Amino acid sequence: MKKLALYALGLCVSLMLMNCKGQASGDNSEGDVAGDSVQTGNILNVGEPSAQKFVRVVKENIEIFRYADPESPWLVTWMEDLESDMAVIVDKWSNEDVPDGYSCNESFAYAGQVFAVLGEEGDYYKVSIYNKNCDMEYGFVKKDDVEDVEPLTATAESLEEFDFEFEGIDMKIFKEGKYKGLVLRVLQDELDGITLEVGVLMNGCLAFPELNRGEIFCDPNVKELTFMEKAKEGELQYYFKYPKSMARWPEQDLMEGFDFDKLTDEQIGKIVQDMLERKSEYVKYDYLIPETEGGLLSFWMKNK
Repeated sequence: MKKLALYALGLCVSLMLMNCKGQASGDNSEGDVAGDSVQTGNILNVGEPSAQKFVRVVKENIEIFRYADPESPWLVTWMEDLESDMAVIVDKWSNEDVPDGYSCNESFAYAGQVFAVLGEEGDYYKVSIYNKNCDMEYGFVKKDDVEDVEPLTATAESLEEFDFEFEGIDMKIFKEGKYKGLVLRVLQDELDGITLEVGVLMNGCLAFPELNRGEIFCDPNVKELTFMEKAKEGELQYYFKYPKSMARWPEQDLMEGFDFDKLTDEQIGKIVQDMLERKSEYVKYDYLIPETEGGLLSFWMKNK
């Protein structure tokens, strides 16, 4: 059973942006909106991404190897034998023993899938494969199975033009002042619930350190935004409770939607300070990749 599909790396949001050459050059020759700022600051001291370039799979069902060697183990998926959406799914190498209660499924990297390239060895690219189901930092793909792809440049100005709420996303990018470049993003997911990510817009991509993600919900019993540490270990490291007055539609019974514009300067400062104290090993970098479904793809890379 030699082959395994990586789950699509990250988050997809329907976007259409003008093509801009270079991730950090600010070159306007490809149609950048006048005034767009490519480098908008890095208030959280997030490390630069380690990606050297990006490649797209051009063949059907390619393998991801552990080493730059076709005889080395390849990536496979273990799936817990449960009829449930909560079943554990993890990516492993093919030479590892499958535990009881799990099945090992044949999968592949699919045509059109995009990888961030971390390096190269001979006829292979070293690519990032880390994600919520895979704790390995990288694997190897054959150069003949992929082609180069150039990301588009994400800017605060251009991202404002799109309605993220349709995709279950609400986002605020601070374009000026002492919090310039700060990004607050609320995600709504059937399994994960409502979460808040805190990151930055840097060099044409969005960057969210892995420890900067937690729950957020409205609590009518609190009078101000309350930051709480999680009592036990888990994927989400903290949670925010906010009062009804900070809801986007406070007159509604459900009180859904957090209004970023109701944050005070002091509250923003506390969020920034709390995030600065979190030392994340990995960062999720979101890039705009042309000719892919959704366009906005996530790549997890080590925080330099």
